[in-house]
Amino acid sequence: MAMLDWASLRRKADFGGEPPATVEMPAPAPQKKSGVSLALGGGAARGWAHIGVLRALDEAGIDIDMIAGTSIGALVGGCYLAGKLDELEEFARSLTKRRVFGLLDFHLGGNGLFGGMKLTARMQEHLRDVTFDDLPKPFVCVASEIRTGHEIWLSSGSLITAMRASYALPGVFEPVTCNKRTLVDGALVNPVPVSVCRAHEQRLVIAVNLHYDLFGRAAVLRHSAVDEAAESKPASAAESRLGITGVMIEAFNIIQDRISRARLAGDPPDLSLQPKLGHIGLTEFHRADELIRVGYEGTMAHMNDIERLQRVMV
Repeated sequence: MAMLDWASLRRKADFGGEPPATVEMPAPAPQKKSGVSLALGGGAARGWAHIGVLRALDEAGIDIDMIAGTSIGALVGGCYLAGKLDELEEFARSLTKRRVFGLLDFHLGGNGLFGGMKLTARMQEHLRDVTFDDLPKPFVCVASEIRTGHEIWLSSGSLITAMRASYALPGVFEPVTCNKRTLVDGALVNPVPVSVCRAHEQRLVIAVNLHYDLFGRAAVLRHSAVDEAAESKPASAAESRLGITGVMIEAFNIIQDRISRARLAGDPPDLSLQPKLGHIGLTEFHRADELIRVGYEGTMAHMNDIERLQRVMV
């Protein structure tokens, strides 16, 4: 006689007949990650590193919910959201010392050494009539009002006009008149605009600070007040190369560095990317290949941190 399957009989008894079929449970849905908000800082030629940062984030599939940009950070961020990052990168990589000089239209009679119209004409080729409303994500350009010192957030109207105002370095590029306000470089008031992202209630803010390793840790040095000019000593090679424009830019960037340290201490980002760019001059726009690579590699080195923060912020 065949042996009874007691386990089967018990299951039938428990369910009043045949046991129910096995139910396949659906696989758990993948955990949604929080998008990131970027605060792209100023830094003159070093701003080409922002291109590498954005390339790395795109490659890793990191969603960008918002961008706030100051100075060249506004230029790169605006081109990215307008879908013109390829064109900007191609332009940056094509620059040589001669081509950079050719883009600067001397304008000695105005409010800046360079009018900036040649550069504006190049932007018009790709961004003519583009407004903030055409962008897929929120975007803010930070500028400064030269007469009052107000921090100006530009988030509507002409994209080119806003970007020009944000990078109008005082004494170098002509200020931009916008709604009866005279606007200049936003790095005068907010070099790395984390506060803009916070004001827009962004959950995960990543700052890209291009000045972190430029001036050390703001050291104070005791020094002897010896007048080398009175002793007829020749200027060093570094001093002789600066020139008027170089002195203006270096002085501006010292101010920018000090302001950014103070503001970031009071309103820190969730993560700060600090590409090592201290060896690259502020006017060396022709070194785009190296700058983009450093920005890309520096971002990829922090990708685990970015993804961890995304999971935490959900």
